[in-house]
Amino acid sequence: MPKKIIYTVLLFLLIGSCLYAGKKKPEWISNPYSQYPSKQYLCGVGMAKELNSAQNEALKNIAGFFETRVIAVTKSMESEKSSSSNYQTSSETSSSVKAIAEGTLKYTQIKETWQDPKTKTFYALAVMDKIAVQTIYRNEIDDCEEFIENCLAPNDDPLIRFAKILSAIDKLQQTQNAYTYYNALASDSGILLKPFHSLQELLELRNYAAREIPLQIRVFGDSSGLLDASLKNVINQIGLLENDNPEYQIIATVNPEPHKSLGQQFFQPLRLHISFNYGEINLFSFVDKTEQGGSTIEEATSRGIRVLAQNIENKFRREFNQFLLNLH
Repeated sequence: MPKKIIYTVLLFLLIGSCLYAGKKKPEWISNPYSQYPSKQYLCGVGMAKELNSAQNEALKNIAGFFETRVIAVTKSMESEKSSSSNYQTSSETSSSVKAIAEGTLKYTQIKETWQDPKTKTFYALAVMDKIAVQTIYRNEIDDCEEFIENCLAPNDDPLIRFAKILSAIDKLQQTQNAYTYYNALASDSGILLKPFHSLQELLELRNYAAREIPLQIRVFGDSSGLLDASLKNVINQIGLLENDNPEYQIIATVNPEPHKSLGQQFFQPLRLHISFNYGEINLFSFVDKTEQGGSTIEEATSRGIRVLAQNIENKFRREFNQFLLNLH
């Protein structure tokens, strides 16, 4: 056989071999950790008739695996909480795949895609660098711990101390997901990263600080007692309590303005002024207004008082929180 023919045959065989190799399924489809070691990476493979769908399936597989890890970590934390009063957590972080996905998939990338030339099926490989993501969460945790330590530094002003403890509680709750996600990405050592100061400890510190803020509520212009009850309810929710020897006062005064009439209906405008005082010093104040109607002035006034009482919780809490925020 002439050498030219032999070379031609060999060339075609080589081309065919290359084409065949290109059609073979990549190893990552059956073994996604062949290129990305499991000690450092979390991988998910998805397949579908459309490329976008295959990519989404790969991402969902990572989210599903991570959700399982989060649930396991959360149950472990709750088990510790039931046997120790030093730590509390919430299982809300594992309530849905969507919540889990938002916490992790923003750090996940599609690394590989491939289409089977025969079935036309698309395959996609999603990869998340666990170590890199853990570092992100660890930085968030470290920032939280430093912030809380600064908040718990000694301070002689009870209001500032109370305000800083509230900020510490808020910061810990905002960072709860970081603790949960970090632990979910950790190895199976069973050792969980926990806050240095537990939520229960911070709540106890808040209650102790609140007892150092002796408070009294005084309401004028409301014989129904609704405004007094609403104010007591909101300060209890904040963590404050009334005291027999108050240094601080919440003073609420309702003043009616000239009423109006339309046909057989009376409309009574009411103006509520609320102030938070330390002795003779006004720390903050705000005004709320309403105008309600009724068949009599008394009925219109009663409806107006109920509206003002319903508004107090959100409005007083907002003003009080802003006041505490401005303190530090």
